[in-house]
Parts: sequence; structure tokens; C-alpha cells
Amino acid sequence: MQWQRGTVRGWGGAVGGESDVVRPTEISAVQEALASDHGPNGIALRGSGCSYGDASINPGGRVLDTSRMNRILDFDPERGVAVVEPGVTIRDLWRRSIGDGYWPAVVPGTQQVSVGGAAAMNIHGKNNFAVGTFGDHVRRFTLATPTGELLECSRSENSDVFHAAISGFGMLGCMTEIELELKRVHSGRMRVWGIPTRDLDDNLSMIEDLRESSDYLVGWIDMHATGDALGRGQMHRGVQFREGEDPDGATLLAADRQDVPTTLFGVVPKGWIWPGMLFARQLGMVGFVNAAKWRAGFGEGHRSPYPQTHGAFHFLLDYVPNWQKAFSPLIQFQPFIPFDAAPRVLRTLIEMCHKARLLPYLGVLKRHRLDKFLMTHAVDGFSMAMDFHVGGQARRHAVWDLTQRMAEVVLDAGGRFYYAKDATLLESSFERIHGRGAVEQFRALKARLDPDGVLQTELSRRLLGRG
Repeated sequence: MQWQRGTVRGWGGAVGGESDVVRPTEISAVQEALASDHGPNGIALRGSGCSYGDASINPGGRVLDTSRMNRILDFDPERGVAVVEPGVTIRDLWRRSIGDGYWPAVVPGTQQVSVGGAAAMNIHGKNNFAVGTFGDHVRRFTLATPTGELLECSRSENSDVFHAAISGFGMLGCMTEIELELKRVHSGRMRVWGIPTRDLDDNLSMIEDLRESSDYLVGWIDMHATGDALGRGQMHRGVQFREGEDPDGATLLAADRQDVPTTLFGVVPKGWIWPGMLFARQLGMVGFVNAAKWRAGFGEGHRSPYPQTHGAFHFLLDYVPNWQKAFSPLIQFQPFIPFDAAPRVLRTLIEMCHKARLLPYLGVLKRHRLDKFLMTHAVDGFSMAMDFHVGGQARRHAVWDLTQRMAEVVLDAGGRFYYAKDATLLESSFERIHGRGAVEQFRALKARLDPDGVLQTELSRRLLGRG
């Protein structure tokens, strides 16, 4: 093994620091890395590094980067079952499966996420209300623990570890082989509707009205709108074609037809866009851009439905290369609110942002359902992701203060949080999110599988302490 010193940061660029990094290519090297002497800060597990906050960083310690363990070990085109190493990305996965008529059952907003990270964080997509989380589609995995074990985990074998390592944010071991089920698609595209919404209540009620007849639903929220327009935005609804329904759909099952377009209007290279986004932010024009986007949504509504490839619909964060440069450093705050409390709590959170004069440049609304994973973020309700530019020290302090105060509102309402996004929660939040029983069970598994506390990240130290 060769450890290399380098800077490791969260995806939003707001947190990070110097670490010694190793990038194994074999299971034996993972075991060797876990068994070595790491010092008091231990070793963090990292996939593609797409967690916004500090879930995969370990300043002053070590990092085990699985990105070079990126082989698809097997794919069954009859059943749509794949066996992969943890560093395989969502893009690697769909490019292998789409030609046989399969697409990952759950995908995030960027295709760069690794399968190992997706399982450890139990990611969700725009169809969480219909098919659940990423972990709901994992059949089994092999877990390398700091004690030297290679545990086979499934719903019937080591079930307690299976349900805790999925959602366990990398604290119980490193998944070295993962088997998962993909979903059947009969066309390389789907029908998409863009529907403008008047306010927050309109967004929430529309999701409820459409979710039984939709495969995907996601709402963009104009976080700058106020008064009667507070929470206005645009809903995007996706419905898959049934078998034989799209006569041209089979031609789009080719992998090279699914990648996100590289130009705007077929002419402008998208790499030229982020400087314009930066300019708009620096001049305080994000509110004007959002208002223009909302008005343009009426035109899209008149053109709906329209066909769109799976890649173009899902991977919005890949549309503009280097988009983070326009808003970095940034963090994302994503609370999950139970259904009955959602209208009141979400409105309160938006109003708190306005009162603090710290407006997110992006807001995204989704509908969720419960799952069976121990450290789950899921609720039967809604989430609202909010992206904040952090900037200098004074603004950083103000954003941390605001998000921690908003977290209190969420926790008082029985809400939860998603650790792939978090950067600001306090240790006192952990038991309030999951309940004492779940936390005690998780700590017991941690003591059994990692008795010396080898696996650590900045996130784990914030939420679990060093014990």
C-alpha cells in the first residue's frame, strides 16, 4: 500500500483538510488498510466524494478511497441483477445495463455517485415515494470490517448488519462487493411534464394528487419568492413508457444516447455557463434568475408532455460542468418532515431564511416513504433540500447558526436528516433523529464490528463522538 498526502474536501467545498489517502484495487488491500495503525483520527471510507458535507473526510487522519475498485463483476440481462465493486459509479452501472433494457432503480441528481457510497448513505431519488431508497434494491453485500472479518450480509444472513450498514454512513465496514436489482425500462426515454406552481401549498398538494399516477416527481422551489408566492416553483413529473408504447424508444436504449448533452441549444458548450452563474450570484441577481425561470415554466407547461431521455431527466447536477465553482463553498441543508407537519414546518424554514437574509440559491422538494434501515432519514412525508453559499467567515458562521436553528424546528416536529448532505448537525441531534433504541443498537454493532473505533469521519465525530 502507498499512502499519499493530499487535500480531501466535501463535494460542496465548504469542509475538508489534509489526509493520507490510499486507493486499493483489491479486497486484500482494503483489509490491510483497515488493519494498519491509523492514530487517533482513524480512517474514513470514501467513494466518489459526492457527499456535500463531511461524511467522507477525515482531516488529520487517513482516507480509504474505493474509486479504483470499479469493476462490474457480473450482470444478468435476464433478471437485471448486477454484482459490482463499491467504486462503480451510477454512470458505469447504467451504461452497462441500458442496452439490455435496465436502469438503476434509484439514482441521485448526479451520475458520479459510487454504488458503495449510495448504499452506505442509502440515497434516494425522485421516485422515493414509489420505490423507496437505494438500499431497498440491494440484495446482498460483502462487508470488510476493521476486525478482519468478511461478512456476507443480506436480508436473511447477518440481517442486523445488512440493515445498519445500509444507512450507516460507513461506520461499520467497507462494502467490497454489492449485488443489486435494476428496473426494467422499455424505452430510452419517458414522458415529462413541467408544471408551474403558485406557492408552497400548491407544490405539496400537487405531489399528492400526482404521485399515484407518476413514476417520478420533483419540485423546484423559488426560495426568493415572498408573500402569497412563497414556495412557488415548478413540478417535474416523469412517466415511463410501457412495453411497445414508444415506437422509437428502442433506439435510445444505446448508452451513448443517454448521456447528458454537452452543449446548450446544441451550440453553446456548457463549460461556458458556470462563469455566468458566478456573475449572477456576485451581483445578487439569483432572485431575478429564479423569477425568470418560474415564468419560463409556463411555456414548458404548454409544451408538456414531451419526451426526455432518462439521463437528461435525472442528472441535473451534471448539466453544467464545474457548476460548484459558481457557488462554492456551499453546503446543503435537507430536512425530512412528516406529512402532517410539512406545510407548517417548510413554510417556517423558508421564512427563517428570509428573516436571516440568507437565501438558498436552490430549493428542491420531494415526497418520501418509510424504509426499514436503522439509521434511515426516511419519513412518510416531504424533504426540502436547500443549497447555501457559505463564503467568508462571517457568512459561514451565520449559515451554521441558521441551519442549526432550523434543525431545532425540524427535530421538534419529528423530522430527520440525510447524512450525505449534512455539515452542521450537533451531537445532541443524533438520538432525537433516530430514537434511543436505534442509537443503542447502532452503537452496539459499532462496538462489535469496529471495537477500536478505527472508522471515523468528521461527520461521525460530530454525531457519535469519539467513543
